[in-house]
Amino acid sequence: MAYVRAALKYGLSVEKGTDRVPDDGRYHFLVDGEIVLSTTVEALALVEMEEVKATRQAPGRELLQRERAALDVRTFRAANYTEKQGRDQKKGGRGIGRR
Repeated sequence: MAYVRAALKYGLSVEKGTDRVPDDGRYHFLVDGEIVLSTTVEALALVEMEEVKATRQAPGRELLQRERAALDVRTFRAANYTEKQGRDQKKGGRGIGRR
């Protein structure tokens, strides 16, 4: 009986009894089609796959965090500018002082 758990987006899979791995009753962890771990313990192979998946996701997550931070800064500046515009108009406009 064939067993496959895969994260195809990251080139990762855990397979047992498929045409890509030896039919030896072991779970084989593949990275980009190459066996990097063979074990009789399914959970160990799955943990390895999750760790490599997290490593491969890290650059995308860092980029997303930087983009969110930049958006937060722009939102903060826009809110402050809008608030200042409202205060300036109550005073009679920008650059006009009280007499």
